[in-house]
Amino acid sequence: MAKEGRQPSMMWLFFSPSGRIGRLPFLLAWLFWFAVGSIFLVQMMKNEVDDAALALWTLALIVSGVLSTLSIAMLAIKRLHDIGYPGPLALCLFIPVLSPIVFIGLCLWPGANRANEYGSRRDAPAGD
Repeated sequence: MAKEGRQPSMMWLFFSPSGRIGRLPFLLAWLFWFAVGSIFLVQMMKNEVDDAALALWTLALIVSGVLSTLSIAMLAIKRLHDIGYPGPLALCLFIPVLSPIVFIGLCLWPGANRANEYGSRRDAPAGD
C-alpha cells in the first residue's frame, strides 16, 4: 500500500523546481499554458479595433507569456529529475534548434520507477 503524504499544490506543480513529475502531468501543464496563450491571442484578434481592449488583452498575453516561460522551466526541471538528470539541462528547451527535440524527449522518455536523488516518489515535492 502506498504511503500517504500531503497532496502537492498547483503552485508546486507550476512554479517549484523541487521533486519529480511524470510524463502526463508535464504534457498536461504544457497544454494548459498553450490554451491560456491561445485564448488571450484570440481575444486580441477579436478586439483589434478597440484600443483599450486590445491593450488589456496584449498585457494579459505578455503576463501569461512570462508566467508560462517560468513555469515551463520549472516543469522541465522536475521532469528531468524524474528521468534522473540534473535540472540545468532544462535550458536546452530555450535553444531554438534543440527545443522540439528536447520537448518530445521529455514527453516520451519514461521516468525512474524507483526513488532517486531528486525525490522518493513521482508527482510530489522532494522530501515527501
